[in-house]
Amino acid sequence: MSLRKIIDGWVILGLSTIIILIVINIPYTTIGSYSVEEIYIENEPYNSTETYFEKESYIDQVPLNNSISGWFYKGDRINEKFDLMVTVKNNDSVSGEFWVVFHVESTKGEYDNETNRVILMPNESYQFKQTFDGIYSYSSYKVFQTTKEVTKYRDVPNERTVTRYREMEKSRDVVREREITLSFLERILKRQF
Repeated sequence: MSLRKIIDGWVILGLSTIIILIVINIPYTTIGSYSVEEIYIENEPYNSTETYFEKESYIDQVPLNNSISGWFYKGDRINEKFDLMVTVKNNDSVSGEFWVVFHVESTKGEYDNETNRVILMPNESYQFKQTFDGIYSYSSYKVFQTTKEVTKYRDVPNERTVTRYREMEKSRDVVREREITLSFLERILKRQF
């Protein structure tokens, strides 16, 4: 073998090596996938108890509305008697029964006396009159009346379960694609390490 053939062989081998090194170092682009953690907001349902109020009707007994236009004392010292008079007016829209209890102190003692009961129509008046023995010392009175049924309303608390939503931060892995530009040699070295 001649030296020239050996040198030509080395030159060809050297050039081939250089060409191969150049070729494997030329970058080329491919599409590669990668995984990324993505954070997002999601409305998550939950159950909650809510208090609400409902109107509930009920029947209540209330006294009739009345007014007292005055009370009078009329004494008779000669016969040792006196009269007490009270005028009561029914100011309500319904008729009702009224009566008066007198508390009296006189020279003949102390009395609690109830008058007769009188039914008064709306806006009707009546004068209650009682005669007592003795000389007048002190008196008081109290007017009584029947009651009427009135429908009233009250708030009644109730509870119900409702679905509400709250924002929750969550994460998920997402596969994305990107262009990867590497040479053949870089791709081989990257896989090994």
